[in-house]
Amino acid sequence: MNKTVIMVTAGILFAMALTACSKTESKDSPAELVIGVSQDFRTTDVFSHKGFNCLVFQTLVKTGAEGTIEPLLADSWEVNADGTSYTFHLNKKAVFSDGTPVTARQVKASFLYKQTKKRKRGPGRPAGAGPGGPPPAKPEGAGPPPGKGDDGLNKEYGVFDNQRYHLPQWFAFRSMDAIDDHTLRFTLSRPYTLFLSELATTHMYPVLKADDAEPVTGYIGTGPYRIDTFKRTQYMTLVRNEHFWQGKPAIDRIRLKVIPDAETRAIALEAGEIHMTGYDHFDKIPNESVLRLRALPNVTTHRMTSMDHPSISYIAINYKRPPFTDKEVRQAICLAIDRNPLDQVMSETGRSTHGPFPKDHPDCAPDIDPAPFDPGKARQLLATAGWSDSDQDGILEKDGQRLAIALCFNSFDPQYKTVAEIVQAQLKAVGIELKLQMMELGAHITVMRDGTYDLALWPMMRYHMFFYTGHPSWLNVYNSPDLDEAFTAYLHDGDAPLRLQALARTQQLIVGSRAFPLFFERYDVVAWNHAYLKDFEPQPLGWDLSMGIWKANLKAGSKNPSKAR
Repeated sequence: MNKTVIMVTAGILFAMALTACSKTESKDSPAELVIGVSQDFRTTDVFSHKGFNCLVFQTLVKTGAEGTIEPLLADSWEVNADGTSYTFHLNKKAVFSDGTPVTARQVKASFLYKQTKKRKRGPGRPAGAGPGGPPPAKPEGAGPPPGKGDDGLNKEYGVFDNQRYHLPQWFAFRSMDAIDDHTLRFTLSRPYTLFLSELATTHMYPVLKADDAEPVTGYIGTGPYRIDTFKRTQYMTLVRNEHFWQGKPAIDRIRLKVIPDAETRAIALEAGEIHMTGYDHFDKIPNESVLRLRALPNVTTHRMTSMDHPSISYIAINYKRPPFTDKEVRQAICLAIDRNPLDQVMSETGRSTHGPFPKDHPDCAPDIDPAPFDPGKARQLLATAGWSDSDQDGILEKDGQRLAIALCFNSFDPQYKTVAEIVQAQLKAVGIELKLQMMELGAHITVMRDGTYDLALWPMMRYHMFFYTGHPSWLNVYNSPDLDEAFTAYLHDGDAPLRLQALARTQQLIVGSRAFPLFFERYDVVAWNHAYLKDFEPQPLGWDLSMGIWKANLKAGSKNPSKAR
């Protein structure tokens, strides 16, 4: 037998073996959906800021596709006349993935666990930190009363580890009472406008059971999947919850594959190594990648704005740090920025806005006054403030100091660097030297927390936490007594028309401060292989846009990247 015959025969046998292996896998191996994600999962805080939360955990209520609050684990609730008492009636069919029923006592225990769970987030902010020094005194009545209540709720603000996410900390429960197995009552110290919408967010307030001996796989929820395996920096595997109380999930397994770089995730989808990407706020797809993926015959790209809270980013000026204490300098920076080039480079993935909300969002104030693009006026304001180009090098000086400032940002969003470079060129045109500082996320958090920045590019996760001293957050980047008064009315006034007026007032004050030269929205763009993933409908819900994935199907016989390697 010659070599050619041997090689052909061997090739046939090898192909037969592969086919047999493939048949065995398709018969014996569960169907798996592979999603490319940007971040690893913290073993100390697996439920925070991760789009998979809504697949493992659920909440008492949920945000519907139109932005309304709808039943979930609670099938009904009542609110007292002054908005300080919420009584929830749990769905008696709801069970955890271990088959045990959801009870009011377990819901209470899960919220207490969320409050007291230690997180490795670094030291607390030292006294005097933050933009320009210590924050002003809290407005009267803001924040929880001191001390610990009989129900075990810690009503004092915690250290930095715990102060950002804990349910009772700043709008202050007076009590959380399990009335019976299926009735839970929250009593607030005063009305809180966002109470229901925040309860509807799985990365903030999931209902769970936890086994601290298993820091990741020990988390048990009521969602359509449960955590099966976890390998740090590589992947997490979810398997179908056989006890899921809302129906049988069609997809057996979901593997979340960590691919930190946004462009690499897009290439992996294009190459068939993953089935989906862009499924939560942290997994943004670059604009040029969206254009390329959209042209592929087997890929669907779906763009949407979030109904619960838009994905807004901003440039903040450290207004308490010279030379930005001079409002004319801040005004000049705002006037120097042309939004049109920014809109062009974000054509498919975002748009500039005039303030903290897009103009077509129901919460957007109709009468805010953003600075127009007027570089000539910007130069005039700087000259009035004493800045001149005495050495004719194109950069202004005053009292021997160049107008050289820095903009810090991180790689959270793949468009940030492009935005920063455009702003850099526009400020140079009016005599301002802007140095770009791209940082790792941890370093950027430290700079923001300590207030040691000139300009910072940052995502706005929750509107009030950036501007209201009644919410003691290291993320607070601008505040004033008038703004505190407006936020207090918006968040806590019992009169709905007055709340809406106060919300508009907050936007007017923020934009009018000229401490924010740029706001822009980043769309949630989800991309998936529709030849493999069928009947998937993403939800416009920010953190929870993959909530309905358990209803989707995997096409039999299609390429499964986890089996193809």
